[in-house]
Amino acid sequence: MGLGSFLAAAPEAARAAPWICFDIHADYVETARNAAKLAGINGAQIEQKDAFTLSPADLTHLNPAAPVLAIGNPPWVTSAAQAHAGRANLPVKSNGDFALRGLDALTGQANFDIAEAILLRIIAALDGFADWRLAFLVKRSVAMKLARRLLGRAEVLSFSSIDAFQHFGASVDAGLFYARVSTSAAPAIDIAIADELGGPIVRRAGLRDTRFVEDLDAYSRVAALEAARLVAWRQGIKHDLAKVLELRAEGDGWKNGFGEMVDVEEDALAPLYKSSDLAHGRPSGRMLPLYQTDLTGPVPDLDDRWPRLAAYLRAHEAAFASRRSRIYCGKHPFMLFGVGPYVLAPWKVAVSGLYKTPAFRVLGPDDLGRPALVDDTCYLLPFDTEYAAKTVADHLNGESAQQFIASIADGSAKRPFTKAVLSRVAVPCPPLETAPGQLVLVT
Repeated sequence: MGLGSFLAAAPEAARAAPWICFDIHADYVETARNAAKLAGINGAQIEQKDAFTLSPADLTHLNPAAPVLAIGNPPWVTSAAQAHAGRANLPVKSNGDFALRGLDALTGQANFDIAEAILLRIIAALDGFADWRLAFLVKRSVAMKLARRLLGRAEVLSFSSIDAFQHFGASVDAGLFYARVSTSAAPAIDIAIADELGGPIVRRAGLRDTRFVEDLDAYSRVAALEAARLVAWRQGIKHDLAKVLELRAEGDGWKNGFGEMVDVEEDALAPLYKSSDLAHGRPSGRMLPLYQTDLTGPVPDLDDRWPRLAAYLRAHEAAFASRRSRIYCGKHPFMLFGVGPYVLAPWKVAVSGLYKTPAFRVLGPDDLGRPALVDDTCYLLPFDTEYAAKTVADHLNGESAQQFIASIADGSAKRPFTKAVLSRVAVPCPPLETAPGQLVLVT
């Protein structure tokens, strides 16, 4: 509800309708009540309420046969940003709501937009009404997630972009998400997208053979690249401790993020590529101690094999213990994630998930035979030969594959290219699959 802007702007025909308004901030509630009086909206129900507690019981006094319009401009922040700011009004995470399983529910993928969580609450509360509509200002990524949920139910689904920086000072792709659900009408089969409010439809998104497509027209020209079987892309190494684990060359040694000179065994290190390295074609500028070969934890002979590295890790045990992600709870103190047989493959095709255009890069072992690593903002396919890796990278950097990826990826998302997107692109050479029992460290 905010400061009552929607109340103040209500057209004459809407002012006599029943209004239910809520906001978590008490001062906003009082301001909105004054806005309602000035707009001539009498009897509006304006309350201080946490949106995450909204339920169908709050709407039982409304006529379920009459149309309902829900409007608003919820916060354009993620749950991680909300928690970082010390704000307690977060919903209880549910794997059912956000369709996350296993490690995905504990890692960065569990980060979600507050607006999405609020709108899911509103949709659940309106579910018993015969005719209801949503009109919300949200980020485009949120709109598309909600539209996907409502495909097959909603009569109308649309998104119209706005100049978020001009109106709200926010450098984000946002706009008006509109949905109408009616029990008496056939559901829409796609989502209409416009570049401006009131503007023409420039493209449509929707499902094709149960898979979601961001641009149906563009997809139709390159649909043959849809993989019949999902390709097993892997996410890079997650450690959440760059100052300890990411080392840079300094003279004849290594320096960590605290500015300390580090004395560890040379053969325990491997070159680490970050998103910016992959996107800009740069060499690796960091080394990472690779003391783990699977998700059971560090190698059991760590003290015997790399005693100086073991001492270094123990010296920073407090920093490891301060890692905030739930993924580390109950695990070995020095645990890394995103580590498996694929990490040790000699050749890889890697890509950043963060940049707007995917640049696929071939990574091979360094001069000492150590495998190239990528961090958890990147994805990789492992190969046992340089030829296979180059063949796949050339294919993925080609015009047709780039068009296919653009047609299925949400270019407005913070991470446009995820495993879910990349796995749909057919590749000419299958990636390497190595059984854990065959795993060896390359030294």
